[in-house]
Amino acid sequence: MAKPAVILAAGGTGGHIFPALSVGEVLVKAGWKPVFITDARGRHMIPDEYSCVTISAASPFASNLWLRFWRMFRLGLGLIMSMLTILIRRPKAVIGFGGYPAVAPVLAARGFRLPVMLHEQNASMGRANRFLAKRARMLATSWPVTKGIANDKSTQIVVTGTPVRAAFHQIGQEGYNPPQDTGPVRLLIVGGSLGASIFGDTVPEAISRLPDALKKRLKLVHQVRSEQIEAVRERYQKNGIDAVITPFIKDMATEMRQAHLVICRAGASSVAELAAAGRPALLVPYPNAMDDHQTANAKVIHDIGGGWLTPEVEMSAGSLAGKIAALTADPAKLTIAATNVLQLAKPEAAHELAELVMAMTEKRAAS
Repeated sequence: MAKPAVILAAGGTGGHIFPALSVGEVLVKAGWKPVFITDARGRHMIPDEYSCVTISAASPFASNLWLRFWRMFRLGLGLIMSMLTILIRRPKAVIGFGGYPAVAPVLAARGFRLPVMLHEQNASMGRANRFLAKRARMLATSWPVTKGIANDKSTQIVVTGTPVRAAFHQIGQEGYNPPQDTGPVRLLIVGGSLGASIFGDTVPEAISRLPDALKKRLKLVHQVRSEQIEAVRERYQKNGIDAVITPFIKDMATEMRQAHLVICRAGASSVAELAAAGRPALLVPYPNAMDDHQTANAKVIHDIGGGWLTPEVEMSAGSLAGKIAALTADPAKLTIAATNVLQLAKPEAAHELAELVMAMTEKRAAS
């Protein structure tokens, strides 16, 4: 007997893809077959063992009229591809995880009268999910308070948290060990799943300005853009910094387990992984994120004392060096932040989402 299928539609960044993968893992264990739909950017993040359909997608917003028409055409192609996927795969339901590649699959699902659930990872609703919300039977959010949710009683709203792989929750259960007086200080520096140029410019300069005694203790893992690797490596070597430089971190859980302090963006997945692992962080929101949702994410952690919000416009090398030096010299402060951020962990988020979508399909079958 063929396994029942569920389509998981997600935008092409880690903030959308990784939560979808977490739910997909649970569905597989429950005897279901997840089918992922994303764009070309997201396709390389989907492991080969999963079924994945790559569709055309784009934001319809553009100041140029012809560019707007072109993007609408691409969305139309994505809708046709999504409809064909539904006809061939015969899914029982569709879960949209945000991003414009999720728009066409959700619209196609509504056309076929399939149950639709949305998941919003950020503390501020993205444009795609705001557009799709009225077409969904259920909206799952990551935060108790999420900006931009319309007052529409036809859509049930539940708070599940952001799905995170079990390995990160295991780190949180193990606890946090702060740096010792003369021991190594381990920094994990991550510019997001697609990289960030400022993390390859300002951060190495800040590290170079740290006191020599601290530089000798540093153990860095630094994700930077491919084109910046050599320049960053030379900067660290010149300053005698023990650093691993990479364009992509395959095993983020292992690196986070070893970290005393994380310097990163404030995307939904990054924030959820920090909460699950219980790791203090300097959060630098991407300033051009849609509706500034990364600042909203970072503010949630900052407000509970689980990390420190650092707007990019305020992230000079000198100020960042001062913050790193002050925090690494205060193990008690790091430990308090690690404890506080654990309050946001939602270890059952992936299971809850999977159970909700399976319940939706059962309800539809019964009716």
